[in-house]
Amino acid sequence: MSLNHAEAFTDFFKALYGNNWDPFPWQIRLSQKVLEGKWPSVIALPTASGKTACIDIAVYALACQAELPTRNRTAPRRIFFVVDRRVIVDEAFERAKLLTDKLRTEKSGIVKTVADRLRMLACGDEPLACFQLRGGIYRDDSWAKTPVQPTVIASTVDQIGSRLLFRGYGLRSGYMWPIHAGLAGNDSLILLDEAHCAIPFKETMEAISNYRQWAEKPIENPFSFVMMTATPPGETDESQILRDDKADWEHQILGKRFKAAKPTSLVVAKKAKGDNAAVEFAEEAMKQALALVKQHGHWAVGIIVNRVAAAKGSRIYKLTNCRANCINKNVLAVH
Repeated sequence: MSLNHAEAFTDFFKALYGNNWDPFPWQIRLSQKVLEGKWPSVIALPTASGKTACIDIAVYALACQAELPTRNRTAPRRIFFVVDRRVIVDEAFERAKLLTDKLRTEKSGIVKTVADRLRMLACGDEPLACFQLRGGIYRDDSWAKTPVQPTVIASTVDQIGSRLLFRGYGLRSGYMWPIHAGLAGNDSLILLDEAHCAIPFKETMEAISNYRQWAEKPIENPFSFVMMTATPPGETDESQILRDDKADWEHQILGKRFKAAKPTSLVVAKKAKGDNAAVEFAEEAMKQALALVKQHGHWAVGIIVNRVAAAKGSRIYKLTNCRANCINKNVLAVH
């Protein structure tokens, strides 16, 4: 079965997520570009465009090149989805886990073909491994046990950044630092989501890309760094930026997301002062949320605050649980 064209990627995508889930137009364009051997420097698309699907594209491209020698591959073996938001790390990990499970269990069709090619690269029975690397959870460093296993790692900026700099949060012994640095900095694709929020990491990655060219002998394994942000750096060559186009805006699903109204208003919680500030703030937040639900009916409303203490201490959770019952759980508290 021939895999090395965008139509085959569409078949792979639909086999993973269902026949009613075609890739978005920009995802098809990106898959063709990647299959031709080159990631763009920047993927400039707004929130909710489906950028996590870059994981699927990267894994598929790797399978297409599985038979090539390392020096001829442009698709890296390790795929790092990096973002400075733990909740997005968790979401990316869940998608990678779903992809991993599908590849492991599929018995026929294009998904099995992709899985078998990945197994050939892995020199074993596991087509793809996936790991979650962030603070606040048990850290599994088994991703660094072998350099040959195709792997997806969802991680925060600090975790991957520290490893690339020959350190590593949570690594107990110094002898592991160069191993983690070597695996993260070679035969790897680093996808930096919300890149505008991680400028120091972007600058570090650009320096690493330059340092790789200083070797006395060319480094033959592939390495790519891709920024994903709706606001790309001004100095970026436009030819290296993948943007949305007319097909994306006219797409039945994606077009609605792009065109959705996002009205805002400034409301002052006047009573939120002194020792009772947190409670009064919660009351005002709930009042505004319930008003939106009443006004728009079926809409879901999220309450987002900028401090964990504000969410917990102000009893937003408690108020949400008590009052949301009367409006069919339309109000969600998020921090």
